[in-house]
Amino acid sequence: MQPTARVIEIFSSIQGEGVYVGHPHLFVRFWNCNMTCGYCDTDYKGPYEEYSVQQLSSEVERLLLEDGPFQAVSLTGGEPLLWKDFLKAWLPWLKNKGQRTYLETNGTLPQAFAEVLHWIDIIAMDFKPPSATFDRAYWKEHEEFLRLAYRARKEIFVKIIATRQTTDVEMEYSLRLIASVHSRIPVVLQPVTPWGIVSEGPSPEQIQRWQWCAGSLLKDVRVIPQVHRLLGVR
Repeated sequence: MQPTARVIEIFSSIQGEGVYVGHPHLFVRFWNCNMTCGYCDTDYKGPYEEYSVQQLSSEVERLLLEDGPFQAVSLTGGEPLLWKDFLKAWLPWLKNKGQRTYLETNGTLPQAFAEVLHWIDIIAMDFKPPSATFDRAYWKEHEEFLRLAYRARKEIFVKIIATRQTTDVEMEYSLRLIASVHSRIPVVLQPVTPWGIVSEGPSPEQIQRWQWCAGSLLKDVRVIPQVHRLLGVR
């Protein structure tokens, strides 16, 4: 039997995070996540539709024709890699359509990533310090994931999601871990948008301090907020 996937929504918008901010993307938002970040602004366990490979292909093809062209098709969530078996069946069709694939991931499922990386063009990988997520630390998984992506010579950048509670020790550990893989991996320091139980982002002093630390270890570091939230779009 062909695998199916639970999809919350499919929509066209601008990319609101990371180094491709402002580019037109077609988003496929998958249901469910393996993390429980306190600031998450996505109802990743909300209503969904069950899609077969053929059904999702048909809907994506319609939107590519009606709303395109897009810089990439963004696989987002939740955590898309929870649906690796579906992605293995569907992504070859998407690549045959000449579309760039953009994976938005929390970077904690390296084994699943290894099974689909052949069809992924751009990886937007989150580093989520435990003080920012109120979840356990995922340093080991983050390092394995990042090294796998870099060895595969994929285009990758890392977003470090930071809150007022993020410590200097966590930030420096994240930056040194990234630098140990390669100092030229682009890094985005992303101040959290207050949501849920997180009521405030990092202070200007924290951001400046982290930017200075990052600049001493890495070649390409930028501070970029969630632009789609500022603009009021999805």
